[in-house]
Amino acid sequence: MYVLGIDIGTQGVRGLAVDKYGCVIAGHSTPFAEMNISTIENHKEQDAHIWWEATLNTINEIVNGLIKKNIDPEAIIAIALDGTSGTIVPLNHLYSPLCNGLMYNDGRSAEEAVIVQEKGFEIALKLGYRFNSSYALPKILWIKKHRPDIYDKIHLIVHQSDYIVGRLTGCYHFSDYSNALKTGYDLIEQKWPDFIEKDLEIELKKLPTVLSPGTKIGYISDEAAKSTGLSIRTKVIAGATDGYASAIASGAVEPGDFNTSIGTTLTIKGVVNHLIKDEKGRVYCHLHPEGYWMPGGASNTGGKCLNARFDPVLFDAYNQHVEQKTPTDIVVYPLVGKGERFPFVQPDAEAFMIGNSRNDKELYAALMEGVAYTERLSYDLLAALGCEIKDRLFITGGAVKSKEWSQIRANVMNKTLLKPEIAEPAMGSAIIAASQTMFTDITEAAKSMVRIGETIYPQPHKVKKYNEKYRIFLEECHQRGYI
Repeated sequence: MYVLGIDIGTQGVRGLAVDKYGCVIAGHSTPFAEMNISTIENHKEQDAHIWWEATLNTINEIVNGLIKKNIDPEAIIAIALDGTSGTIVPLNHLYSPLCNGLMYNDGRSAEEAVIVQEKGFEIALKLGYRFNSSYALPKILWIKKHRPDIYDKIHLIVHQSDYIVGRLTGCYHFSDYSNALKTGYDLIEQKWPDFIEKDLEIELKKLPTVLSPGTKIGYISDEAAKSTGLSIRTKVIAGATDGYASAIASGAVEPGDFNTSIGTTLTIKGVVNHLIKDEKGRVYCHLHPEGYWMPGGASNTGGKCLNARFDPVLFDAYNQHVEQKTPTDIVVYPLVGKGERFPFVQPDAEAFMIGNSRNDKELYAALMEGVAYTERLSYDLLAALGCEIKDRLFITGGAVKSKEWSQIRANVMNKTLLKPEIAEPAMGSAIIAASQTMFTDITEAAKSMVRIGETIYPQPHKVKKYNEKYRIFLEECHQRGYI
C-alpha cells in the first residue's frame, strides 16, 4: 500500500508516492510556465486551470512510474494535497473559476485588510494574529468592493488545494482548517465567525465546510480516474497549507518539537499544548490535528541574503572556508530590502553590519551567522510568548544543503539540529494522507515516515564566542528600536 502527496506551490506541482516507512516509490514535478500572469503592479495571479493541468501531469507521470515498476495504481490507497496559504479562487454554480486565482503574495487588498482587522478584531484577538493582505479574507472583500460583476456570480470561494480536490472528487465544498485560518475561520469554536457576514456582508454560504487535516473527503471520481489513472477506490484526504505540510514532513509533530525552514526566507513552525497569542502579530497559530497548537512566523531574512551578494556557483567553494572563518569579527542583520515581520514587526527595518569584512569569504560566513542570529531571536521570542521548546530542532529548506551553515546555526543557538532525509511539502501531504489510513494519527504516521538523515551537534568551544556575538546583535537591534 502507498499514499500520494501532492504539493501545489508557487512555481509548480510536486508529487510523491510513498510507503508507510517514508520510502519514495515514485515522484514527479511539473513547473508552471509563469508564476504571475498579472501585469498590474502588486497583483499576483495564476490561472487555476494551470494548477489542474500541472497536477494531472504530475499524477500521470507518477502512475506511469508505478506501472513501470509493476505496481498497480490501485495500491495508492489515499491522496492528500497542500497549497499556498491565503491563495483563493472564486467559482460559479458550475464550479468553474470566475477569474484567475489570487495568490498569497497578492498585495492589492491592503486597505481591505485594515477593514477586516477592525471588523474582525475579536477573532484576531481570540486567535492571536492580525489580518493583512496575505490573508484570504481581505482578498475576498477586495473582490466584493472592486469586482461586483464577479462577486455577484460567486457560488463558492475555495482555496488553491480545495479546487484541485474538487477536480479529483467532484466535491468542491470542503476545505481544511489550516487553509481556512487566513479566511477568518474560528479554530477554537470550529465555525465561520458571524462578523464575516454581519459586518463584511460576505455570505457564509459562499465559504466551504471546514475539516481537520487527515479527514476523508471522498474518493477519486469516475471522470478523474480516467484522466489520472488512479483508482476510484483511492481516498481523497483533507490536506493543509504548504507551510503546515512542510512542518509535518520535518518530523515536528509533538509538543516541544519545532522546525526551521530556511529557503529564500526563514520560517518557523512548532507544536505546543496551548494557544500562543501575540498582540503584535509576529506569531500566529495553526491547529494541530490532535488538538495541539502550531505557532509560527516567517521572516524576511533568509537565504536570499546570499543570493543577493554572491553568484550561487561560488557557494560550494566558499562553504569550504566557513569553518576556519567562524566566528567572524562581524555582526550582521542580513535583511534584503526594507521591512521585517518576524521576529519583530518593523516596516522600516534595514540591514546592518558591525565591523568590516576582510574579503568575500568572510562576508559570506558573516551573512550565514546573521541569519542564525535572527533564528535564535525568533526562538527567544517564541519562548517569551510561552512556547516550550526542546533542545533539538528539525531543520529543512535549501540552507540545509550547506553543512557549514547548519553547524553555525547549531553553535549560535546551542541546540542539536536534526535534518530529515526528505523534508518537502509533498512528503508532508503524504504523511497526512497516511495519518488515518495506514496509521491512527499524524504523530504515529510521522514517526514511521520521517527519517533523520543527519544530526548536527553544537561545538562547545564556539558556543561561548557566539553568545557574545549574539549579545552585540541584540544591543544593536534595541538601539534601532527593532526589539
